[in-house]
Amino acid sequence: MSNLLSTLSVLYVEDEEDIRSLLQRALKRKVKNLYVGIDGIDGFELFEKHRPDIILTDIKMPKMNGINMAKRIKKIDKEVPIIVLSAHSETNYFLEAIENGISGYLLKPLDKQKLYDILEDNAKIVLFGREKRLHELLLQEVIDLQPSIIFSTDETKSVLFLNKLFLDNFTVKDFDVEDYDKTTIYAQIKKFNNTTLVDGDKNVFWIDYVFDNPNTSFQISVKKENNEVFFYVKTKLVHPESIGKVVIVITLVELKIGTIHEY
Repeated sequence: MSNLLSTLSVLYVEDEEDIRSLLQRALKRKVKNLYVGIDGIDGFELFEKHRPDIILTDIKMPKMNGINMAKRIKKIDKEVPIIVLSAHSETNYFLEAIENGISGYLLKPLDKQKLYDILEDNAKIVLFGREKRLHELLLQEVIDLQPSIIFSTDETKSVLFLNKLFLDNFTVKDFDVEDYDKTTIYAQIKKFNNTTLVDGDKNVFWIDYVFDNPNTSFQISVKKENNEVFFYVKTKLVHPESIGKVVIVITLVELKIGTIHEY
């Protein structure tokens, strides 16, 4: 077994003391931090307090069973892996567990090697997600440092990335991108649209115009309070075969008295 688990925290929830004590000792040697709950309520409270990377839980427990605990946890963090442990007589819970996004299912009595294998598989997913989020944060930092306004979307008009300058110019005050998922940001931008095409159909939303006219350049005017500001828009259609989808990258620079001014 690799040392992947040694970098992660695990929440283990089990109401039977003998089983809990035995597995607790084994897990404590494998993971970075181990939190142990004795029922579903206790497990949920430990999750809220510690936000572990992986959850390992029994199904049949007093106060709150493992499935209901998982439902509550998934409402807070839909990505956290949850592995359920069940006796053979409890396999009727299997479909309900799958429906609630359970990442793994093991029958008792436990085979420790199978348990370690499924924990390690989920550890890989957790660490990959962690690296992905880090790269996304670094990419966003780079984008926010750019002097031009940058916006990118795919063929479904789901926003891939945008920078703070875009939000400052094309959304209402105090718009928080974190409040919207990637499929709804476009709708919000269109709802609060404050732009018109220069030398074009005034009723056409400028991002829709980009979709109909990829790899094009044009100008838009933006109403900002009592002022009207003009921007030069340049678009680039990324070849779909290279990444498996159509991606449009849009950059904008402000026009000031006949010159292009970059922030």
